[in-house]
Amino acid sequence: MVVAACAAAATALAQEPAKSPKIAVIDLGRISSESTLGKSYAGQIEKLENEIKAEGAKKQTELQKLDTAIKALSDELEKQASVLSPEARDRKEQEILKKRRERDAYLEDGQRELTRMRERAQAQAEALNNEFQARIRPHIEAAAKEKGVDIILNSQIALTVNKDFDISQAVIAKADAAPPAAAAAPGAGKPAAAAAPAAPKPAPSPTPTPAPTQ
Repeated sequence: MVVAACAAAATALAQEPAKSPKIAVIDLGRISSESTLGKSYAGQIEKLENEIKAEGAKKQTELQKLDTAIKALSDELEKQASVLSPEARDRKEQEILKKRRERDAYLEDGQRELTRMRERAQAQAEALNNEFQARIRPHIEAAAKEKGVDIILNSQIALTVNKDFDISQAVIAKADAAPPAAAAAPGAGKPAAAAAPAAPKPAPSPTPTPAPTQ
C-alpha cells in the first residue's frame, strides 16, 4: 500500500507542468547612454577626460615655445659663427645647452604630472561607475518585478535577442522618473538573476605626451 501511494504521488507530480522562469534582457549600454542618470555620470567622466586633454595641450604649447627658442638661438649662432670670438661662441653654446636642459626637464615633469592626473581620473571614474551601478540597480529590479521577470540577462552576451523581451526602456523610464538625488533603495526585491550595469563611459584614456625633439 505504501509503495502504491508513493507511486501515485509521483505520477501526480509528473503530471503537473513545471513552471518556466520568465526571462528578460536589458541593454546596459543603452540604459547608460539614454537615461538621465547615465548621462549625468557620463558627463562627469567626460569632464575628467577634458581636463587631461586641456593640460596636455597646454604642455604641448609650452614645449613648442621652448623648441622655437632653441631653434632661434641655434640659427643665431650659425649665422654669427664667423664673427664671434671663442668666448662669445662658448657663451652662445652654453645658452643653447641650458635651454635644451630646461626643455627636457619640462617634458619630464609634464609627463609625470599627466600620469598622476590620469591615475586620479581613473580612480574617480571607477568610483563614479560604482555609484552609477548602485543607483541604477534598484530601477532594474523594480522593472523586473513589475513585469514578473525571474531572470535578467545582459543583451551583450546573447547571440540573438527578441525585442519583445527587452525591458531596457522600462528601466530608463523608472530611472528618469526617480528624484534626481535618489540613492539606491535598500532591500529592493531582486529577480533570480540580475546583470550588473556597465559603466556609463570608459575611464579617461591617456593623452599622448609629446616626445622630445632632436
